[in-house]
Amino acid sequence: MVSKIIEIIKYRVILIINKMSENNGMKTRVLLMQPPYTIYKKDYKRCMPPLGLAYIAALLEKNNFEVKILDSYVEGFENEKDRGQFVLVGLDDEEVYKIIEDFNPQFVGVSGMFSTQDENVLNACTLVKKFNPNIPIFVGGSHPTYSVRDVLANKDIDFVVLGEGEFTTLNLIQKLINKEDISAIDGLGYKRDGEIFVNSKLNYIPDLDVLPDPARHLLNMEKYIRINLPQSPYTMKNRVTQVVTSRGCSARCTFCTTTNFWGNIFRVRSAKRVVDEIEMLINKYGIEEIHFCDDNFSLNRRRAHEIMDEIMRRDLKFVWCTPQGIAVWCLDESLIEKFAKTGCYQLTFAIESGNQWVETNIMKKPLILSKVKPLVDKAHELGISIHGFFVVGMPGETKTQIMETFEFPKTHDFDSASFFIATPCLGSELYEICKERGLLKEGFKVDETNYRIGNIHTDEFTPQELENLTFAETEKFNKGLAERNAELYYKKYGEDGFSFEAKRGYFKVKNKAPIVKLLDV
Repeated sequence: MVSKIIEIIKYRVILIINKMSENNGMKTRVLLMQPPYTIYKKDYKRCMPPLGLAYIAALLEKNNFEVKILDSYVEGFENEKDRGQFVLVGLDDEEVYKIIEDFNPQFVGVSGMFSTQDENVLNACTLVKKFNPNIPIFVGGSHPTYSVRDVLANKDIDFVVLGEGEFTTLNLIQKLINKEDISAIDGLGYKRDGEIFVNSKLNYIPDLDVLPDPARHLLNMEKYIRINLPQSPYTMKNRVTQVVTSRGCSARCTFCTTTNFWGNIFRVRSAKRVVDEIEMLINKYGIEEIHFCDDNFSLNRRRAHEIMDEIMRRDLKFVWCTPQGIAVWCLDESLIEKFAKTGCYQLTFAIESGNQWVETNIMKKPLILSKVKPLVDKAHELGISIHGFFVVGMPGETKTQIMETFEFPKTHDFDSASFFIATPCLGSELYEICKERGLLKEGFKVDETNYRIGNIHTDEFTPQELENLTFAETEKFNKGLAERNAELYYKKYGEDGFSFEAKRGYFKVKNKAPIVKLLDV
């Protein structure tokens, strides 16, 4: 009874303090949280700034809000808790609660990009409500967007921000402060009198230059740089960070969720704004290497040329790569030449299938495979290595076609390759196909999806057989990297450039070895 009275008093004190802040003209406090991460034990342990939260934070700051970003994952990067075939990485509940308590937010947003984060997102929301049940909580990211009604069924979640979140978040907070109607906000899921309402995401930002640069000053940038485990381990420098220059995609690949989240229209930041950001990163943070993490950096070829021209005009010195993949069908040799002149050392070609029929009819990717080899040759001529993304195990794909995919990087002289198992992610056409046809394996859980785990029954493979085959072929191809490309790699990395260490199922980069990612199978 006494503890209950204490809790009631605490909540009333918080409300009084918040009201006093409003009356004294103090800024409204917004906490943006990235919860701890659940990582597949056989996967590569990454560490990158949450630029999505940083973009939202920047817009809120521009509109006079006080914002704090809590990346529970990076701040507790050394903490690991076993979860079977997964591991939980990040701050523990007590540490997160203390940060919430110290900041005393009036609004809280929680990011949940992947389905594997669903439990962690809910737990973060529960901690906030434990501190103060009156704080409005909104969540965003891929999983909440595609499971909006299920997410809103949780009592500790008040709102879901669908897809691109900057202006939806801003509008929501402003209307809640002013006690205005929220029912017409674009891309918002909400509850009213126990009923769930969902406004579909209809409007995407046509000109990304209206957004301020991400609020990196709210992030512990030095820790990301010190850990130095970005999306791609093909790093050449010690001070590495990520830049995003575009959103959306005009393609509709069966396995992909990009168009459903970011829209089917390719939208860009201008070359000037992109290079302004790069120059700031070099001058302010001492950045030596940029990873362009766009889904389709080259989709607008003219703009890609403009970015390269602006880098050369300013004579900026850094190296870069495209770990997220690149729209190969939009590449040409003149663009690759400019890539090389501006410091590009590695391109990831998102090929997907080595069979043209599968590429076109099953995956629906607009790439003509015969155009790939000349581009690889041109890149090699200029000292750029080529990594390939491939996907196997799509419904309707035969064993012969799958083996053609495994052979493709060999016959096309790729330096390295990642072979992913077709994964039925929420928000993809593939998920709907598998559900409709009954192809998902028994016991399938959307919050345990991973591109290394087989979840689909194909005509010729069980999920486990596909896992075993993909493991074997990945190991076979990538362990031959040193022999196939010794001159190129030893020139860049030296004799010790291939060393790596294993730690509880993860492979960590020691000397930026270009093959480490491919050995962690």
